[in-house]
Formats: sequence, C-alpha cells, structure tokens
Amino acid sequence: MEPLDLPDRHSFREWLISNHHKEKECWVYLNRGKDDGTLSYLDCVEEALCFGWIDSTVKTYNGRTAQRFSPRRKGSRWTELNKARCERLERLGLMTSAGRETLSNAERFSIDDDILALLRSDPILWKNLRTFPELYVRVRVDNIQYLKDKEPDTYQKRLDKFIDYTGRGEMYGDWNDDGKLLNDTNG
Repeated sequence: MEPLDLPDRHSFREWLISNHHKEKECWVYLNRGKDDGTLSYLDCVEEALCFGWIDSTVKTYNGRTAQRFSPRRKGSRWTELNKARCERLERLGLMTSAGRETLSNAERFSIDDDILALLRSDPILWKNLRTFPELYVRVRVDNIQYLKDKEPDTYQKRLDKFIDYTGRGEMYGDWNDDGKLLNDTNG
C-alpha cells in the first residue's frame, strides 16, 4: 500500500473514520521531529489510539518518513504513555467506541517489587523519586520493567540509567508529549 500523504491530523482522522473497521493497516507520511507544520508522529498516534489502532514500523519511502499503523491486537501490551494519551483524548471527547474497546484490555500499573525495593533501599533515590510527577514515574518504570524477562541486558541498562538520573534528582526523555499530557488545553 502506498503511504497516505495527508496534510493534517483531521485528514488522518477522516481516513480512520472511513477505514478503521475494514483495513488491516496503513502507512502514513509524517514528521517524527520537531513541529514544522506538517503532519506529526504524535498527531497520528493520538488519532490512531482514538480508533483502537497503534503505530509500529517506521520506514523511508521515496526519501520521506512513513509510519505503519494497524488495529491493536487483542491482549497486546499497553504502555503507560499510551494509556495516559487515551485518558487525555477521552477528556477531550476524541475517543471513539472502537478505541475505548481496546483500552478496556489495559492492565493497571504497579511497580515491580524488585524495582520498588531497590528504590526504597536508598533514601536519596526514594526522596527524589517522590518529587517526580506520577506520570513520569509510570512512563519511565513501565519502559524498564516490561523488559525484565524478555531482554535482561536492556532491562538492566535502562534501570541503571533511571537510578542514575533519579539519584541526581533529574528527569529525562519524552514522557508528557511536550506538556500535552499535563495540560489539556494544549489540544
């Protein structure tokens, strides 16, 4: 399938309204960097989530970035970041019944006992962690702990980085979609 070349998120939403229930995938040309006025990755991800779709592979077609979107599989893992995005999209009135149906499969978040014990064992780590926004902690820890059994080396590297930054009282990475998840008025 040739990637969709759409001017804005509204156009992608219109495509999803017409096709989310019958297509198995689509590729969309988009911008994965800073906002330059073209269709952005984040805009596409938000619209896809509204219809129970998810992003996956990114490729280059004709020198342009294209992202694959497809319906979310039943039982697939929900990231804390995507759950937070859906909560925001629901508050904004953008979620559809198709999106809500897939979200009902999302598990409730909790920090693994091993990670929690490690954080509590160091008073500075624990103190710093408790000053961070709850969403930051959920997104960061979720991005670490799901790898524990699948990719132990990557799990350990991510955990070490989180511990290092937390020990210094610093947050890192994109965890709030440039503030959108902290402020619903940033539509």
